[in-house]
Amino acid sequence: MSATNDEVIMTSAQIKKQLKSVQINDSDIKHRLINLIEEFQCLDKIAHSIGLAKQGFSFVNRVSWKNIFAAIDKTEEDSTADQVKLKDVIDAVSQSSDQLQNELIPQVQKIRNSWMGQVILFEIVLLGLLTAVMAGVIYLKGISDVSGVSILIQSFLYERPVFSLILVGCTLLCFLVMHFSIRKFVANQFVKKLNRQHSEFDLAAAFLKNTRIQHSIFRPEIIGWGWLNKRCLMKNAHSAE
Repeated sequence: MSATNDEVIMTSAQIKKQLKSVQINDSDIKHRLINLIEEFQCLDKIAHSIGLAKQGFSFVNRVSWKNIFAAIDKTEEDSTADQVKLKDVIDAVSQSSDQLQNELIPQVQKIRNSWMGQVILFEIVLLGLLTAVMAGVIYLKGISDVSGVSILIQSFLYERPVFSLILVGCTLLCFLVMHFSIRKFVANQFVKKLNRQHSEFDLAAAFLKNTRIQHSIFRPEIIGWGWLNKRCLMKNAHSAE
C-alpha cells in the first residue's frame, strides 16, 4: 500500500505529531495508530541499519495518511470508518514487516554469500597458479623431491633469520593485499549488476555495507541484522496478529 503521488511525503515524526493533534472519537484507535507509527519507525530503523533505505524512504508513507486524517478528523460519532482505516494501517505494517524479514534480508544474505563464494574461488585459483609456478621453479632448479625442498628452506631460514622474517612478513602482506583486492574487485562486479536493477530499496548499499574491510567474509549474519532489530521485528509481528 503506497501513498498517492500527489500527497506530501511526511516523516513518521510529523505524522505522529499531527495524529496527536487530531480529534478522534475513539481514544483507543488513536492510541493504536500511534503505536503503529512507532512500529513503522522500527521498520525504518532496521532498513537503515542494513543499508536498504534510500534517502527519504520511510515505510510509513506506504499508508495514505491524507485519506486516514480525512476519515478520522470529524466530530460526528462514526467509529466504523475509524476501524476500517485502522485495519489498513495494520495491514501495511504487517506487509512491510513480512517483506523486510522474508524477502529483503534473505536477498541481501544471498548476494553476500554469492560474493563470498566467488572471492574464495578467485583466491583458490590464484593460489593454485602461484603453487604451479613455484613447483616449476623448483623443478628447474633440479630439486625433485619434497625432502630436498624442506632442507633448502631450513638452511635458508637458519642462515638468514632476519631476512627470513622480513620475507615472511612481506609474504603475509602480499596475501592480505591480494585478498582485499579480490574482495573489492568481485564486490564492484556485483554492485554494477545491482545498480542496473530498479528497486524501491538500495540493495547495492546494503551489499557494500557487508563487504567493508573490517568485516569477515565468513560473518554469519548481515550487518545491521542483530538481535535488537530481530527483537523489534518480532514485536511488530506479534502486534499485527
